[in-house]
Amino acid sequence: MIRAIIFDCFGVLYAPTSTVYFAKFPELHDELYDLNKMSDHGFVGKREYLETVARLTGVSEEETLQEFAKEYAVNQPVIDYIRNELKPRYKIALLSNIGHEWISGFFNEHQLHDLFDEVVMSSQEGITKPNPLIYERTAERLSVQPDECVMIDDRQENCDGAVKAGMRAFCFSEGATPASIRSFIEDADA
Repeated sequence: MIRAIIFDCFGVLYAPTSTVYFAKFPELHDELYDLNKMSDHGFVGKREYLETVARLTGVSEEETLQEFAKEYAVNQPVIDYIRNELKPRYKIALLSNIGHEWISGFFNEHQLHDLFDEVVMSSQEGITKPNPLIYERTAERLSVQPDECVMIDDRQENCDGAVKAGMRAFCFSEGATPASIRSFIEDADA
């Protein structure tokens, strides 16, 4: 029986709207990738992150922050689906590879409390998806077993990590809708 639905943030709740900002700096791929990983693990805070990006790219911190804000737009149909259909029936969690200082730019405290029973951020755990341990911790915080959870993520490797932890996983690819999520959950719960 499915008792909890866990959502990734970027690529599911927030959909990409443009090319990735860092694609503008291919010569800095390795440095920027490493910086993102350090932020995801909580080793680098938002201020240090922006300072480092500005230093590497020559683009101001403010302009970088504005560009990041343009990268993703809220996926309102999925948010509405959570609020109206899933939240009354299931425990809901947000599980994201994100620095904890960044989440407030996407959800305010009221929205986080309204939508999610638990919010698990890699930066606070020191573990990132697809490590099965972060999925297990999320299930534990929801007071459910991993096999009672569905993880919804846009990256196959993260879905694979959820499956290794004992969850069912729905890969939210381009064109996925609340209806496709609903169908997957119904099949998993049958």
